[in-house]
Amino acid sequence: MHYLDIESVSSLQTILANLTGFSLALYGEKREVLLPPVNENKLLSVVKASSHGSGEYDDFIRENIERAHRRNDVSIVKGPAGQYHFFIPLRVEDSVYTLVGGGVYLSEEDRRIFHASDREYHGLSPSQLKSVCSGIRISNYSDIQDACRNIRSIFYLMLKAHYRSATNEKKHRILKTSLGLMSDVSLGRQPDEVFTVLIDLILFLFNAESVSVMVRSNDIFLPRKTTGRFKDQLQAVPFRMTGIVSMTVEQKRACYTEDFAALLKLGLPEDVSSVHLFPVLAENSVVGIVNIVNSFIREEDAEIIFEICRLSGFLFRLVELTTMYKRYLKEIDALNTAAKRLIPVKEPDMLYETILESSVHLAGAEKGSLMLVEDDASCLTVKAAKGIHKRLQSEIRIMEGEGVAGWVLREGMPLIVEDIRKNEWGFTERSKYRTSSFISIPLKIGEKTIGVLNISDKLTGEVFSEEDFLLLRSFASYASIALERSNYYSLAGQLKELSITDSLTGLFNRRYFEERFFEEIHRSERHSLSFSLAMLDIDDFKLFNDSEGHLAGDEVLKYIANMAKECLRVSDVIARFGGEEFTIIMPQTEKDEALLVAERIRNSIKENFPQAWNLFPRSALTVSIGIATFPHDGKDRRELIRYADKALYRAKMEGKDRTVLWTTQEAPMPSSQNPRNSSIS
Repeated sequence: MHYLDIESVSSLQTILANLTGFSLALYGEKREVLLPPVNENKLLSVVKASSHGSGEYDDFIRENIERAHRRNDVSIVKGPAGQYHFFIPLRVEDSVYTLVGGGVYLSEEDRRIFHASDREYHGLSPSQLKSVCSGIRISNYSDIQDACRNIRSIFYLMLKAHYRSATNEKKHRILKTSLGLMSDVSLGRQPDEVFTVLIDLILFLFNAESVSVMVRSNDIFLPRKTTGRFKDQLQAVPFRMTGIVSMTVEQKRACYTEDFAALLKLGLPEDVSSVHLFPVLAENSVVGIVNIVNSFIREEDAEIIFEICRLSGFLFRLVELTTMYKRYLKEIDALNTAAKRLIPVKEPDMLYETILESSVHLAGAEKGSLMLVEDDASCLTVKAAKGIHKRLQSEIRIMEGEGVAGWVLREGMPLIVEDIRKNEWGFTERSKYRTSSFISIPLKIGEKTIGVLNISDKLTGEVFSEEDFLLLRSFASYASIALERSNYYSLAGQLKELSITDSLTGLFNRRYFEERFFEEIHRSERHSLSFSLAMLDIDDFKLFNDSEGHLAGDEVLKYIANMAKECLRVSDVIARFGGEEFTIIMPQTEKDEALLVAERIRNSIKENFPQAWNLFPRSALTVSIGIATFPHDGKDRRELIRYADKALYRAKMEGKDRTVLWTTQEAPMPSSQNPRNSSIS
């Protein structure tokens, strides 16, 4: 009746009554008069107004309306005053109307009988009877049936058109309201705001008793937003993919049940007598369900709710994707920032600290540790930690399979635990931690696990979320690459050092000496500078080796190398030239200054070398040194080395344990062993 256009129906009633000559009245679902009779004859009006006829007529109308509804067909019945009336039921969707008309006689005999028997019953005098009976029609039964069929068709078409028009208008109004409210939902808000608007629309537009919006998680629908009388009960009941729920998801349509067993199977309280389920669709997938309980919903309203749910699903997905996009941007920015911190760090210890600090910051945590596999062994050692005293770090060894980190090392799988007290993994509860939630992630190079990153005690006191977990897993990949790069960098440094150093003494080798010597010549030429080259040889080293053995000889080489290095300046370069011979480049150094440096070395070795031999027939180990200076003694590599070597040879010939400066004089160079009795040039 909410869609009935009374004015239009009244006009149609009048037109049909005039065309057919029958009285017509329209009754509603509760037998109430919607439109009073048109063309009612005077006799019937008088009968209805009499003390006896009024109640009799009302009972007659009520009983025959009910009968016509049961039969769902036209009924033609004889009524008060002996007149025949027809009852036409009209069903439009879930509404039922009744057209009541007629007020005619089927024969002259019917009229005569009324005049003879019922006139006095209704208190009519002969003159009154003659006056009110004028104009009463006499029709045959078939004419009345034909008229009823035509009247029924015309009225049904009008009521149906009114229904469709009103339904479309209502749908348009509700959808317009829905679009207006949902358009106010900002894409920057949380997805739950969409469900809040959806619930409000259903509550106020369709007068629902209780509503719950449930979000899908695998094969379970969890209550997200609930309101109404059964709010608390509905909030506590998840729906599994069975029965009516499964039907709603598979068929992607609204489903209804009031079956008691089905309601109990859903886990609903006994007070719930009916359930409407509407799918929330996003990208043609059911992402949620709207659960409406104990509410009468018309078919046309169900269609509107279905469309609103589809609209909500689209908006929910849009807001969710926007939220995810912003979160991912934030995470990518955080990862980029963290990764950029790793790029310039090559020194291992600093890299360990940077990785841990970045991880703790990303997860908003209080404590953490970075553990690496120790020399390919099946155990982890702590390389960096926050919340653990540094003195204790070196003592911690975690074997494969031991505790959380050991489990992650053995399995090579990341682990997030909301509450270790539940003991789902069999780990021992950790009393030294403030919260019971933690994350442990393997650091991997290919399929090989090289370490474990542990994060615990979220600053807010909450459990670590899936977002924390995924963010740390992504960062762990960066960290693993940085660790591998640092390892290669260290290896490259070691290889480079091995390529330019002597494995026994640790001094630069001859290869590096040649490169450095070449550079120093060009630098000195370009800037008009001097530099000196010294060649140092251990006196009687072959005799020492023969008498004390090669192992003792190796120790002598290492000791003399260290002592010589300690006596040099920062700018000087010492290298092992071969066997027991060493070379020293002294940049920007003239002969007199080079002599002082060389003498400091020679005297330090002679005076400080510990006498720890048994068969060597000398009281001390000594060295001889020859010096040549650029550019006075030579202007290329070959000349300088030859003259420094000749000066060394002179030192040997003059008795060893001395420093000789190269000179072009033919006379032998005096020894520097006893400066008081000789001069050095």
